Amino acid sequence: MHDAAKAVLLRLLKVPAEPKPPEGTAESVRVFRAGRNFYYWRLLQWAAMQLGIGLMVVGTFLGPKLVNKPAKKPPPAWLVAVWDVMGAGAMGLFAATLPLTYFKQRIDYEMRWYIVTDRCLRVRSGIWNVSELTMTFANVQDIRISAGPLQRLLGLADVKVTSAGGGGGGEHLEAAHMAVFAGVDCAEAIRDLMVGRLRQYRDAGLGDPDDRQRQAVVGAERPVAMGAALEGAQAVLAEARALRAVLERGEGA
Repeated sequence: MHDAAKAVLLRLLKVPAEPKPPEGTAESVRVFRAGRNFYYWRLLQWAAMQLGIGLMVVGTFLGPKLVNKPAKKPPPAWLVAVWDVMGAGAMGLFAATLPLTYFKQRIDYEMRWYIVTDRCLRVRSGIWNVSELTMTFANVQDIRISAGPLQRLLGLADVKVTSAGGGGGGEHLEAAHMAVFAGVDCAEAIRDLMVGRLRQYRDAGLGDPDDRQRQAVVGAERPVAMGAALEGAQAVLAEARALRAVLERGEGA
């Protein structure tokens, strides 16, 4: 039932079931997912929120009846009837949304993708609002693991990859320049994989195409600039020698 509903929703929203791997060789593609405990933790948060909403609805519409405290001036019968209808409608709506909000929690967990190749990484999440971030190793500036007390208790952590120009460092980094592998249970393995591939990528002399083009232009201009500087130095040296000869002849006379 869940798989069928998920397939229909993906088709309606025109969201592919799996993201395409980023640039890189096919044999280097590694796919990671959020840990199972990440789903259970999100589910626990969802249950706590639904419990709070349910208690609020019940307390608002059924509280006075449960207390059974007679009012000094009873409200009109029509107002009581309207209030009862509103209460029944609110509780019915709450009950109807429970499976929908549960389905949302599960599909949000299942639609989290973390992909690493030998050249890039890609993070995609969401189904209604799809968020996808691709980052090349040429721009990677920092790779770190972050885990709070509760995450450590659940065996989870976040791997945060920051690109060049993503902020001044420390904890104040711009989210637009950060890829987060959220809630993974193999954070160290992911970090070590990316560090190793980043080292291989840079040792191979690969980099951003624009950077390579700028380096080629600088390399082509450098001999020309050095040649011009050498010619200027030689001209100055010749003039200095000529001036010295003139001075020597003047002293000899």
